[in-house]
Amino acid sequence: MIGRAVIWWREERRARIRRRPVGGIPRRGPAPGLLEATAPFVRAVYAKEMLEALRDRRTLLVMILLPAVVVPLATLGIPYLEQRQQRGFQTATPAVAIVGQDDGLLRLARATRLILPVRAADPLRALRERRVLAVVRLPSGMEAVIARDGQVRVGIQYDASDSESTAARGKVVELIAKYSREIVARRLQVRHLNPADLLPVLVDERSVATQRQLSGLLLAGILPFFIAMLAVVGGMAVAVDLAAGEKERGTLESLLVAPPRREAIVLGKFLAVLTASMGAVIIVVLSLMLSLRWGYPYLLTSAGTLDISLPLGTAAVLLGVALLFAALVSGVQLAVSIYARSPREAQQYVTPLYFMIVLPAMAVQFISELAGRGWVYLLPVLNTFFAFRELLLGTVNWGHLLLTSVSCALYAAVVLKIAIALFSREAVIFRT
Repeated sequence: MIGRAVIWWREERRARIRRRPVGGIPRRGPAPGLLEATAPFVRAVYAKEMLEALRDRRTLLVMILLPAVVVPLATLGIPYLEQRQQRGFQTATPAVAIVGQDDGLLRLARATRLILPVRAADPLRALRERRVLAVVRLPSGMEAVIARDGQVRVGIQYDASDSESTAARGKVVELIAKYSREIVARRLQVRHLNPADLLPVLVDERSVATQRQLSGLLLAGILPFFIAMLAVVGGMAVAVDLAAGEKERGTLESLLVAPPRREAIVLGKFLAVLTASMGAVIIVVLSLMLSLRWGYPYLLTSAGTLDISLPLGTAAVLLGVALLFAALVSGVQLAVSIYARSPREAQQYVTPLYFMIVLPAMAVQFISELAGRGWVYLLPVLNTFFAFRELLLGTVNWGHLLLTSVSCALYAAVVLKIAIALFSREAVIFRT
C-alpha cells in the first residue's frame, strides 16, 4: 500500500509540473486540495498499521477474546456462583450451640429445621473452631417470664467475617421471630383478640416500571463500565506499538522520509488505534447483550421474565457516542505513545489513563443527581457516561446528547492536533 501511494505521489507531482504556466498562460485543471492529496497516504498508512496489528496476537486477544469470553464470565459466572452459595445457605441446617433452656423454642427449631440445636461445653471455642456456626444464649427462667406475659432478651453470637456464620445468624433471627409470633398469637387468643387488630393498616405496593425500564436500569449499571474498560484496553497495545514500538525497533525513520506528510502518518495511525478500540467496544456490547438476554434473567428472577433488550435506534446512538469517546481515548493514547521514549515508558503513561476513565464510569450511578445539570455534559469522560445512562434508562435529553457529542468531538480534535504537533517535532521523535 505504501508503494502504491508513492507511485501515486510521483505521478501527481509530474501532473503538477505539466500544469505549470507556460509563457504566462496557466494550464487548465485545478490543483488537488490538501485533503485530496493526503487521503491516499492516510489510507496506505492505515492499511499497513491495521495489517501489522492484526498479525499481533495481543491485538486479537484484546479485541476479540477478552470481550467475548471475560464479559460473559463476569456477568454470568459470578452471579451464578453467588446465587449457588445463597441457595446452599438456604437449604443447609447450621449447627447452633444453645446455652440455656426453653422447650418451646427447641421444639420449634426441630420442627422448622432452620437450625440444628446442639450443646457445647465451651460454646465460644466451638464457634471459633467452626464446630458450630452460632451461639444462642437464652436467659435463665425464660419460660416462666414468657408465661407471665413478660419480655426476654436472647443473645446471639456469630462470626461476622464468615459468610456461613452470618447466614446461620439470619436463620436464628428468623426462628426467634417465628417463636415470638406464636407467643403473641397465644396471648391474643387468651384475651379473645384478633391478630389482625395489631396491624390495622396493610401496605399493597406495586412497581409501575416496565420491563424496558428494568432492563435499562440493569444495563446502565454495567454496560458503561465495560465500554470504558474496552475503549482503553482495546486500543492500548496498538497505540503503544505504533509509535513507541517503532521508535524502539528503529522503523520510524524510514516512514518519516517517505512522501506522506506528518499529518497523514498520524491520521493513519490514529484510525488504526480507533479501529482496534471500537472493535473491542462493539464486541463487548454484543457479548454483554447476548449474555444478559439469554442467561441473566434466569439467574436473577425466578420466572425468568426480565426482558433484556436494547432498541436498534438506542444502540445506534449509543455506538455513535462511544465512537466519539473512543476517538478521544485513542488520540490521548497515540499522543502519549509518540511522546514516550519506549513502549515501557508509554505503558507507564497509559496505565493511569485506564483508572482515570474506568473510575468515573463506576461513579456515575452514585452521583446521578448531577444528571440534570448541563455543565456536566461538557466535562470530558464524565459526560459520555451520563449520556450512556440517559440512553439506557430511556430518559434521553437531546440537548445533553448534543453537548456530549460536540464536546467529545472537539476534545478529540484537540488531542489529535497535539499528537500531530508532537510527531512533527524532531526533538520528540528522536529523543532518548
